[in-house]
Amino acid sequence: MKKMYSWFSSVLFLTAIVSMLFVSCEKDEDTETPEPKTGFFSGVINLNNKSITPGVNGYLSEPYDTCFSDANGDHFSTGIRYFQASSGYYISSREVVSFELVNLFDTLSLNKDSLFHAVMSSASLPFYTPGLVLDSTYHTGVKINWRSSDGQWWTSANGAQSGNITIDTTRNTTILGSLSSHQVYVSFDCTLYKMDGSSGSLGVTNAKGRFTLSNTCFY
Repeated sequence: MKKMYSWFSSVLFLTAIVSMLFVSCEKDEDTETPEPKTGFFSGVINLNNKSITPGVNGYLSEPYDTCFSDANGDHFSTGIRYFQASSGYYISSREVVSFELVNLFDTLSLNKDSLFHAVMSSASLPFYTPGLVLDSTYHTGVKINWRSSDGQWWTSANGAQSGNITIDTTRNTTILGSLSSHQVYVSFDCTLYKMDGSSGSLGVTNAKGRFTLSNTCFY
């Protein structure tokens, strides 16, 4: 009787363990990593999954903008970099991504801050290339720069692209005032070329991110 009871207890124990394992595996398969609610970048670069989120593993964000005027009109560029600080408990990475709106160009003396926000509220933007045709209002585009783990810089601006940057305007955030900024949620595929002009390229697919661009001088 004791042996039968021991055998029955063992069967119940094994059944419980198997059930727990099955439920655990099922939960792991169904659980997705939530997308960051603040700034981030993710994508497949050269067949490798890449992800950068400021505030995680020592990553930081650094906004920048610049403007100048010449005989043709007013020029404005604004961007943001996501990069890792140089020290900390995390594994150091040399990878950097930047998202930049290049050469917003005005010849008509428009309200430049309104022009900035109007462009950033578009459903899509072209990739910037130096050969973009200058028109009577502005010529602009988005430039993606990437520094790979070996320290090599790559850019979308050194060659042709087959599509545009898609902006999900429902996820935009506009802030007006002394520090005017525009947060965009974007998705894109592109090709990155070596920034120094030498041969070589990287394919980027399923890329997406949330970037906040600032305007401190283009009014």
